[in-house]
Amino acid sequence: MLQQTQVKTVLGHYARFLERFPTLSALAKARDADVLHAWQGLGYYSRARRLHAAARAVRQRHGGRIPHDRATLLELPGVGAYSAGAVASIAFGERVPVVDGNVVRVLTRLFALRGDPGRAPLKARLWELAAELVPVRRPGDFNQALMELGATVCSPRDPACERCPLARECKAHALGGPARFPELSLRPRPTAVRVAAVVVKRNERVLVVRVPDDEARWAGLHVFPHVTLNPNERAERGAERAARAHGVHARIGAAIGTSRYTITRFRMTLEAFEASAERAAPGRFYRLSELSDLAMPAPHRRLANALAERTATTGSP
Repeated sequence: MLQQTQVKTVLGHYARFLERFPTLSALAKARDADVLHAWQGLGYYSRARRLHAAARAVRQRHGGRIPHDRATLLELPGVGAYSAGAVASIAFGERVPVVDGNVVRVLTRLFALRGDPGRAPLKARLWELAAELVPVRRPGDFNQALMELGATVCSPRDPACERCPLARECKAHALGGPARFPELSLRPRPTAVRVAAVVVKRNERVLVVRVPDDEARWAGLHVFPHVTLNPNERAERGAERAARAHGVHARIGAAIGTSRYTITRFRMTLEAFEASAERAAPGRFYRLSELSDLAMPAPHRRLANALAERTATTGSP
């Protein structure tokens, strides 16, 4: 959950997730839809699917016991070098390194390492250095301390060098410019993307579709029909196109609202419209009260909540 997500965002979700799936066995036996539903609000849903697959693999290959060593952990679905090192060292005391963004920052400053840490050869060198530094005793505590140092003291822009226990040994500090490290490549500017969604109503129910499992984004989740708008395309036309894509000829009505969110390097603006099916329409229509049982990505969940609030006020979806 903490991969690419801040602690303050994760805390509430973590507690609820463990309450719903208190054991590895419970998670392994769960339906995909239930796991995705419990993950709502965290984004990057591929993490939930990989976690679920790893739980099933542990049950099938290892009798339900999580492997204790890094090499075997790396064989599990979705487990990379960082996760394997963290679990092996922190949970089981194996002397293996952990390298995340915080550790990269500490090490590049401590040794004044030039170059992009996301590319070879520096990327490999950082893992080598981290492995050399890990002590035999309490390797997990050391790894956690190194990550915490980067998170709380050796911060990206204004490192608190006066509080750092490694300041005397830090080469970047001696050079007078720790904030110059690491030498990260410039990120591309976020791309603005406009999206139109349509809430098709029929007999006090609304059309919601399930994203196919082979889709790159939101696979397995439920969404309102939506499309990415073409340049200069009016949002109302896009909403009409979204309905037609699901075999529905609908009369587009009033705007419901606008939602903004970010997916990787894209800044999305979603405009939603209500619509009425002009004749019997295919697809699955749900009562608004049923939508809470479906796994939906955050912008579509917000739209569902807005519809529910409006219904409570006006009496119609």
